[in-house]
Amino acid sequence: MAQTRRRRLSAGIVNASLILYMAWLLLPAVQAALHAVFGAATVVLFGAGVLLDVETLRRRWADLLLRAALMAALPLFLFFLLGRGGGNLPAYLAQQGMFWFPMVWFAYARERGDARLWRFVRPVFMAAVLLTTLTTIGWLVEGLLRGGKVYAYARSLGSGAPGTGAYLRELMGKNIGGYDFVYATVLLLPVTFALAGRARGARRCGFIVFYGLQLLLVGLSQYTYAILFAAGVTAVELLALLLRAVFRRMGVGASLAWALPFMAALWLLRVPLITWAGGVAAGMGFANAQYSLSQLLLMVTGVAVDAGSRLATYATPLAGFAASPLVGTLFGGTPLLGMHSDLLDMLSATGLLGTALFALGAWRVGRAAQRGLWRSPARAQLLAQWCLLLCCLVLGTVFYSRELPLAMCMGFLLLAGEPEATPMTAEVRGV
Repeated sequence: MAQTRRRRLSAGIVNASLILYMAWLLLPAVQAALHAVFGAATVVLFGAGVLLDVETLRRRWADLLLRAALMAALPLFLFFLLGRGGGNLPAYLAQQGMFWFPMVWFAYARERGDARLWRFVRPVFMAAVLLTTLTTIGWLVEGLLRGGKVYAYARSLGSGAPGTGAYLRELMGKNIGGYDFVYATVLLLPVTFALAGRARGARRCGFIVFYGLQLLLVGLSQYTYAILFAAGVTAVELLALLLRAVFRRMGVGASLAWALPFMAALWLLRVPLITWAGGVAAGMGFANAQYSLSQLLLMVTGVAVDAGSRLATYATPLAGFAASPLVGTLFGGTPLLGMHSDLLDMLSATGLLGTALFALGAWRVGRAAQRGLWRSPARAQLLAQWCLLLCCLVLGTVFYSRELPLAMCMGFLLLAGEPEATPMTAEVRGV
């Protein structure tokens, strides 16, 4: 009896830790009010729940210790070898603990197999994402109409520049999602599209409207790469849907695969398409997006880009990787880093060997978080998520963005569903 009560308490604490974490992370107004210490407390709460789960600890203590050690080692890799963290190691370690937390939580929950761990997780996540999407769109549209430009540009929430604290708290208090939320929205697009395809009637209409809201949010954010990713995945999804309508026996995976060559053919139209997109951005007053698109146009036409543009920063790590592809430039002196691409900087600093070692550690932290991916009927859409994540790794700084691992794990839960209860769970619950 005591064992049953202890496991019930453990499940409740572990479940509460993720629900509180999601509410804190996905609602900027809550995060501004409760500060970072509350987010860290949710991770500690998870640890307390795991310690009460004596049965799992006895079976998997070595595995849990290894995950904890890697959660400490991987941030040190990023801090000392890639220059991440801005020189503030304690704050960076705290931030990174919350970054890796969703992967550890989902891996633990799937291995434990207790249905009580998943209680309220999906509705809380969907409600928080929808609320922040609506409030962000509302404030940005208001600024667009009143000031002739987008007010409270979402990029500001990703800024750590001195003297901006009061301004950032103002934006967060209005529940405006920033850089991390915008790219998490991009990663969720294949999930929303798949959920719309599964649903019927009013639920399908709801998911379609939500997909439109996600696209609107990405567009108003003026994040050029996010806009390109969102436009690309939407075009692929719509073309795949058309192929399935024409060839009724074609599956989702096959239709997505056949859509890719058609999308690749758009490379032939890259100049007029980018020129058109730049004109649209200029007409809407999106100066940042217009500038980024003009630089992209220069690059694809073979003209040198501005030294201060984002595209120019990718040349530095590429040169470093070309100089030493196996072990990188770190051991030969100062590593060649662009500071705008996690993957390219990692390849430049540590080469293929160091990058593979880091990838192995990251896989080990989240192992089992997406168990059953290859057997899932939704694997095509889930793999589309992974492709988008890879694009973000190449062109952005993923390891600052705590919303991204949460979006990946929740995408798997929403499409693949909860794992079946284990025999131990069934016995404890009296099934």
